[in-house]
Amino acid sequence: MTAWHLITDQFPVEQRRDVWRDALEKLKLPLDHLPEDEDFFAKLFCLKSPLGIEFARITSSPQEISGRLMKKVDAVWLIVLIEGSATLTHPGGKLELAPQDIIYGQTGIPASLSFSTKFQVLYALIPKSAVNPRLITPLSFGVLHLPGRSGIGHVLSGMLKALAETFGTLTEGPLRPIDMALSEFLMTALADNPQVQTARGSAGIRSMALQRICQIIETRLSDPDLTLEDVANEYGGSARYLQKLFKEVDQTFSGYVRNRRLERCRHDLINPTFAHLGISQICFRWGFNEAAHFSRAFRDRYGTTPRAYRQSAGLADNDNGDFQVPPGAGTEGTAARQFAE
Repeated sequence: MTAWHLITDQFPVEQRRDVWRDALEKLKLPLDHLPEDEDFFAKLFCLKSPLGIEFARITSSPQEISGRLMKKVDAVWLIVLIEGSATLTHPGGKLELAPQDIIYGQTGIPASLSFSTKFQVLYALIPKSAVNPRLITPLSFGVLHLPGRSGIGHVLSGMLKALAETFGTLTEGPLRPIDMALSEFLMTALADNPQVQTARGSAGIRSMALQRICQIIETRLSDPDLTLEDVANEYGGSARYLQKLFKEVDQTFSGYVRNRRLERCRHDLINPTFAHLGISQICFRWGFNEAAHFSRAFRDRYGTTPRAYRQSAGLADNDNGDFQVPPGAGTEGTAARQFAE
């Protein structure tokens, strides 16, 4: 985890605006208008999480952030308004924001965010590498609004506000579940947003249907006996329809499930929170029913063994040779075996 902060009051008055512009440029935020006010002040605290998500709590006098947000950066940005009021202007129109409201979008989309009073926001820059593993098909969307007074927006806004309030005390460990939670919230918000669907017509509707199916799969990855029929029943469609959707994107149900389980295991292998778990325990907790099969699949996908990958993060392998397959894991004729390099 990396962290830095800036307070303009620590600089001579004549330097404060330039210092602030440089700080926002570091965050890939284009500053358009900064009032010539002798009382101008601004401060920010920035954290970069283990997944590479950059969080910044920004408190400042009135100003306007405007332009093609981070045009050369392949990422998704998100802003939650904590205090003050703001006006968002983008190709889809103009919107007045109230505290707890969330806006988010892909980089390179022209937009402006104008603050007429003192304000505080939490800003997150989420690299596509933290989102793409969950996107079975690429999504195209502009600037989207998530009301913060109800539903998923209220929950996400509350979590991010709490994060902003604890910037000074957070360590890398607590940031890891926040990384995962933010990615989950973002995927759910995209799947439920009609603007994402209508922007892509009938193909978009099928794509979003597949994203919802993938959301169901995500919640059941730990079930070693998960089947296509199980997911189809929960979704409310036929197994044949689900197979067709996966085929349209050159994937299969089993292949997608395997890759998502591998990705979950990959994150847990280098997470200090799970350092007490052996590699076998991690693979079984995400639905694999044979350790040797997991080891081969991991090596094929990531080019290294689970043990070597874990050691690269400075964590030891805690497998001790006597781990038993948990109840319900695996099928008849399979057994837990230790990993071989």
